[in-house]
Amino acid sequence: MKTARGFTLIELLVVIAIISILAAILFPAFAQVREKGRQTSCLSNEKQLSLAVLMYTQDYDETLLPSAVNGPSSPILWPDELNSYVKNNQVRFCPSDGGEKVNSYGLDEMTFTDLTDSGAQPPMNLAVFQTPADTVMLGELGVGSQGNKTDFTTQRLGAYKMTVPDVDLNDQFDARPAARHFLRANLAFMDGHVKSLRLEQFYTGQTPPDKFFCVDPSNIAACVGS
Repeated sequence: MKTARGFTLIELLVVIAIISILAAILFPAFAQVREKGRQTSCLSNEKQLSLAVLMYTQDYDETLLPSAVNGPSSPILWPDELNSYVKNNQVRFCPSDGGEKVNSYGLDEMTFTDLTDSGAQPPMNLAVFQTPADTVMLGELGVGSQGNKTDFTTQRLGAYKMTVPDVDLNDQFDARPAARHFLRANLAFMDGHVKSLRLEQFYTGQTPPDKFFCVDPSNIAACVGS
């Protein structure tokens, strides 16, 4: 009767080495697939928020919602103004923005007025937009140091306004776009569509600098932040 032959030590080591090589190849691919899923979920969040903004606008005679209003004891931020249009608060948070506890997205500060600011202008009407498909409504945010126009590394929490490129971050509520997903930031535009773009495609190096945040990019004087 023949005796069953087991694996030799060399054979076991070869098998282990092959498994290790395969794992080293596949694990980064799995990580990319997971991040792609988070990016898609984030885009879905922005789509729902942008539709909520547009529904609010229609209910208020095409007048945009403010990014914040004065409440009884504290400011009411724009996501709370949309509670009747968005039933799930999880849409406020990007799955890749693990440190955020308030809100992962910010409205274009040039378009959506903050009524808690002194001397704030009244909310705009939807009819004033000349290029809604190319005007940022909202996007992922979370970077920038106060008083700095070029910092895209300092993490910020609790912000709710996306500061336009030509303006410093004036307070803790301002932030710059965060390119969290494969060096891209997810954005929603004023016509309701969503897109993932690199910073240089909409934020840095533009002429005029705020053209993707301005209601009429052909009017250069109106495309400068303040």
